[in-house]
Amino acid sequence: MKLDQINLELDNSRLNINLKLYKILKDVVKDKLTSHQTIQLIEKLKILIASKEEYLTKLETLYQGINDLSTNSNTRLKIKTLLDNSIIEEKDFHLLKLALNLNRFKGLILEKSKLISESFRVTEDIHIMDFAYDYKMLYLPYSVRVSGALLIKVLFEKIRLNQNKLYQPIIDDLKKFIDLDPDTILQIIYAESASQSIRSKSGAGYEKRFEEILKNNSIKYQGQTFDSNVNAVEYDFKLLRNNKSIGVSVKRTLRERYKQNHEEIENLDVDKMFLVTLGIDLNEAKVLSILQKENHFIFVASDIYTEKEFLYNTERVFPIDELNNQFIDSIFDENY
Repeated sequence: MKLDQINLELDNSRLNINLKLYKILKDVVKDKLTSHQTIQLIEKLKILIASKEEYLTKLETLYQGINDLSTNSNTRLKIKTLLDNSIIEEKDFHLLKLALNLNRFKGLILEKSKLISESFRVTEDIHIMDFAYDYKMLYLPYSVRVSGALLIKVLFEKIRLNQNKLYQPIIDDLKKFIDLDPDTILQIIYAESASQSIRSKSGAGYEKRFEEILKNNSIKYQGQTFDSNVNAVEYDFKLLRNNKSIGVSVKRTLRERYKQNHEEIENLDVDKMFLVTLGIDLNEAKVLSILQKENHFIFVASDIYTEKEFLYNTERVFPIDELNNQFIDSIFDENY
């Protein structure tokens, strides 16, 4: 079957009601009401939904109750704006209550996903600069998004089976709408929240782990700096030991970036150069090219080092787990 033969259509009524729920839920998330304020607003909506009063009377009662939710004028204004943007007709009481309840579940799912993500961390005795550890860490931030998506699926499976009275408020609101897909909308909102977690965890993780190695081994260092003689040379770290200094370039993978700091030592303001990398994209030719320069050293992940013969058979190439103050002292020994 050709793709253009597949009939994909979306009814406008289904799009509109789900779009409306998305906008309301997004506003609820943005307003960041406290748990107490959220529960109070849900209770007010529940009472109004059960009331036999006219729609406009109910709406007026809801607005009058805003002062009960907070003494803070900014918070009251946020709630008023939320009501202005959310409630246009009577069934919107249900939609707002549903959005408030979904947001409560979103917070629970996000926290549960973070716990699952933390359990995903490596617990075995693996060096934090090893490739095996790095491979796990690549998946870590995304585990928040994937576990959350799966938890939302589990949640709505339970809601459909009505296995817990906690789900009853959502079930009651869903009965009022034919084309509503709250699980899909919650998935979108959750993914937007989880994206920030992914961005924050995917940053300079490799450099941070190297810095942890320096701290754990009591190696004195400075942070990011430029060479005072050759301004184009940038050090991620500068190690300091007995009036000697070592420029360090930390690159998870190399490509051609190692050439950025590939200068003769006599032209630099440091005594040695360390290139720290996983080693997964190193080949023999690249290693020999780097080590053409005297006093340049390469450190690679320990598990990669033991797998590649050209690494452990080449001088000035070392596994990262050998980096400590004793090693630094040894390379400055006149007999080295």
